[in-house]
Amino acid sequence: MQTVSVKSRRRVTPSIPRARLTSPRPSLGRAGERAYRVIEAAIVTLQIAPGSTISEAFLIEMSGFSRTAVREAIRKLTLEHLLVIKPKNGIYVTEIDTLAQLRLIEVRREIDRIVFQSAALRASPEQRHQFWQLSEQFKQVVKNEDALELMRRDKELKELCLRCAENEFLAVCLRSTQGLSRRFWYRYQAEFDFLPTTGLLSADVAAVVANGKLQLVAEAAKRLVDSAESLAKRVASVRGIIIPEPGLPMLGEPISG
Repeated sequence: MQTVSVKSRRRVTPSIPRARLTSPRPSLGRAGERAYRVIEAAIVTLQIAPGSTISEAFLIEMSGFSRTAVREAIRKLTLEHLLVIKPKNGIYVTEIDTLAQLRLIEVRREIDRIVFQSAALRASPEQRHQFWQLSEQFKQVVKNEDALELMRRDKELKELCLRCAENEFLAVCLRSTQGLSRRFWYRYQAEFDFLPTTGLLSADVAAVVANGKLQLVAEAAKRLVDSAESLAKRVASVRGIIIPEPGLPMLGEPISG
């Protein structure tokens, strides 16, 4: 009798490559990123006035970048609520809205805390050294009374935190609040003498992130956001803007019922 050998077959499960998470916001090319920085700085420092209507051609001439790069920058700035595209009517630079700023600060409280704590938790020794340097630079900015330099350092601090955090969704959340926050601060900081307060509180944040102590980071983040809220409330008071009582919706919020 002939014997037939049968080889056992092992079931092989095909390996499926793990998909890499990508940011929900499309990334900008190098030229687009540079164009964004130039245009964003012009808006935040009020070189381009709030409430004005501008054109794509104006931004191309002002920034010195190509149409493609400028369009990428415009797309990002609309996501950050600094620009609104109006078909057939140009591009609208959003107004400075004090009540909207207070609503934004409600969101910033949690976002800033998470960003700073994530950075404190994950920063490398080299990055911690960079936070120490930033802390000293903020103090120097206060001595020099340089508002533009403070805003540059603030942006540097936030971007360093995001590099430490390595969370693309957190980056989207933070960046959606920063342009409006910095523009509001720049508009009113001199009128209410807020540069020293903001600079020293920012120095404290950078120092405690460098230390990596999460509770101290949360407390420093709260003090910084409390300061931003105080500025907005002082602006509202001087301008005669009525702030709704706690529990009531602010202007522009939907009322249920």
